Amino acid sequence: MFNPVQIAAKGSRPKKGATRRTPPPQQRKTTWWLWLLVPIIVIAFIYGLTQLNQVAPATQPAAIEKPKAIPKPAPTPAPKKAEEVSVAPKKDTFEFYQILQDSKVDTSHVDAYQSTPRGEQDYYYMLQAASFRNLEDADRMRAQLILSGLVEASVRKTMDKDEQAWYRVILGPYDSRSKMNRAEDKLVSLSISPYSYKIKKE
Repeated sequence: MFNPVQIAAKGSRPKKGATRRTPPPQQRKTTWWLWLLVPIIVIAFIYGLTQLNQVAPATQPAAIEKPKAIPKPAPTPAPKKAEEVSVAPKKDTFEFYQILQDSKVDTSHVDAYQSTPRGEQDYYYMLQAASFRNLEDADRMRAQLILSGLVEASVRKTMDKDEQAWYRVILGPYDSRSKMNRAEDKLVSLSISPYSYKIKKE
């Protein structure tokens, strides 16, 4: 049956693959009052400039004073000849020399220094390298010290409070502190921390 509504609907559908055209942007129309405002502003600006030119300055510039004439200096007299001028040479005065001559220090109460002669020491210096319970350990360290150049190393047996034996590795005797210090430095280089003490001379 013939239906004109369906035929109109089919004709209004877009075909596949067809693109829609966007309507061109509408141009904005400038309003009438903008055309009226721009000439009014220009005319007011020109009128203001003409009014500013007609305004006279209120104050006149002050008159510039002429500089006063500077009086010329009086002519200086001609210098005297070298024969007429006698210049006294300047003396350098140093007052501290005179002060030192005038000052006196009273030394009557000070006794003259007398060096006291150093008496002969009545002791020796000794070093203890280590102490052991076992004699073999003490002999082993003594041999190590002799091989290192410390030929004065020896082993001494001592008893403690509990009557137990200790074997001490000692070095000395040294009659001067410098000799002891050299031996002590040698022990420190061998990682041994010695103990120093003194013994009386027999």
